[in-house]
Order: sequence, then structure tokens, then C-alpha cells
Amino acid sequence: MSEFVKSILRAISSSLQIPTIIILIILILVTIVMLGAIIAEVFTERRRLTDSIPSLVDDMQKKSIPQLKTVIEESGILRRQKEAALELLNRSDYPANTREALARQLIADEESHYNSLTKVTDIIARIAPMFGLMGTLIPLGPGLMALAQGDTKTLSDSLLIAFDTTVAGLISAAVCYVISGIRRNWYEGYMVGLETIMETILEEQSRTDLPAEAKAPESEAAEETVQAESSYKPPQKETEELPIPELVLAPQVEVIPAPITELEPEVIPAPVLEPIPGPQPEVISKPNNEPPKAEANTEEEIKEVSDADLASILDSILKNSEVDK
Repeated sequence: MSEFVKSILRAISSSLQIPTIIILIILILVTIVMLGAIIAEVFTERRRLTDSIPSLVDDMQKKSIPQLKTVIEESGILRRQKEAALELLNRSDYPANTREALARQLIADEESHYNSLTKVTDIIARIAPMFGLMGTLIPLGPGLMALAQGDTKTLSDSLLIAFDTTVAGLISAAVCYVISGIRRNWYEGYMVGLETIMETILEEQSRTDLPAEAKAPESEAAEETVQAESSYKPPQKETEELPIPELVLAPQVEVIPAPITELEPEVIPAPVLEPIPGPQPEVISKPNNEPPKAEANTEEEIKEVSDADLASILDSILKNSEVDK
């Protein structure tokens, strides 16, 4: 059973030797292409980059849209940077928010383009050593078996394949790693310069939009004035109907009469007469043959009785004064 499993693993590893060598050859070819591309980029794009970004920004200050297009076309920046800047300038009639979104999209497209170039070399720098190690280990199995059998020629062929694949994998990884580092440094500078150019263009576009926005309210006000004058009609006198005021009835208040209290008659007390010193007049009593009078029930009878008593008392006082004399 173990021999069967070992034979399966040996067959799989032996079958992977040729594909591993083919992949390493492809990686070497791609590495050569990437190396030629970066050399061509140095002599083409990098040589065209003669204008610095600060000087270009100075030239773009206080320029109109046609002048900005001329400055960008005559500048010494990269071809892709020119295309992105001109694409933004050709849409100067768009609203400000739309222009900002378009600038972000253009910058994202350029960043994606540069990432795609560096991604190839980054992948080769990672997988080339793996395939080199596989190309080293796969031929060692048959070589050790040949060594056990005394077949030195097979052993030497196996070791030769192992060393060649290892070298190929390491060289591809090293070259691609260097290319990725150089390109990443370049492309970061390209992106910063493109963002600076886009920001300057947006500022100049917003500056040129201000006079148009300031004139727009004046033109609108003039049009409204003309329309108002043309549509003016003299007012016609019409009899206006005066609104009839509504009568508002006050709420009825229920009046509760106050209770009437009966006034009691004021009783005036009779004067109290003090006795006069001296001989008192004799009081002649009359025979009481007359029938008793009825009591005065009314106020007039009471007054008559009191007046008679007063008169008799005054007569008695006068008589006593005469006797004293």
C-alpha cells in the first residue's frame, strides 16, 4: 500500500516538472518585457517630462479657459496628464459639483492604470521564487535514485535542472522587484502632479464662473423689469363693495334681584323729666266711676296722651313758682 502511494506522489511530482519549467520560462520572458518597457519609458515619457509642476501652476494662474488649454498643450508634462487635464477643460460648462466629480474620476482612472502596470511585476516578484523552488526539488528525487544505482549521468542532469530553475526564479523575482519599486516611485509623483493640475484647473474654472454668476442676477432683473413694463396696465376704478360688518350680540346676563329687607320704624325714646325740688302739687284723684278707656293702639293716641301730661306738668310748675314769689 505504501509503495502504491509513493508511486502516485512520484508520478505527480514528475509530471509537474515540465509545467514548472514552462512557467519559469514564461516568467523570464515577461520579466524581459517589463525591463524593456521601463527602459523605453525612461527614454520616452521621462524625457518629455521637462516642465515642473510648480512652474506650470504659476503659468496657469488668472487664465481663461482657452488660455489654459494652450498652456496645457504646450507644457512639458506627461501625455496622459495632458489628456486628463484637457478632458476636464473641455467640460468647463458643467456645474461645479459635476466638474469636481469628473476630476476625481479622471484621477482614479490614472491611478488604476499605474496600479495595473506595477501589479504585473509585483506578482512575478512573489511567485517566481516559488516555481524556482519547485523546479529545484522535483529533479532531486530521480537524481538521488540514480545516485543509489550508480548512474551519475542521470544525477548530474537532475542537479543541473534543479540549479537552473532556482537561478531563473530568483533572477525573475529580483528584476521584477526592482522594476516595481522604481515604477511605484515614479507613479506616485505622477499622481501628485496630476492632482495639483486638476485642483488648479477647478479653481480657475470657479473663478471664471463668478462674473457670469454675478451678471446672471442683473440680466434676470432687467428682463423682469422689461416684462413688468410691457405687461403694465393702468388700474381701473371699480366700485368696491364694502364689507358689511357682522353684528355681534353681547351675551345676555341674568340679573338676580337683591332681597329687599323691611325697614323697621325707628322708635324715638320719650324724654325723661327730672323731678323739680319744692312742694309737689297735689294730685286730686277723681272717682273712678268712668269706665276704663281702651288702650291707645295707635301712635296718634299715644302722642295726644303725652301732650296732655306735659301741659299739666307745666301748669303745676308755673303755680309753684308764683307761690314762691
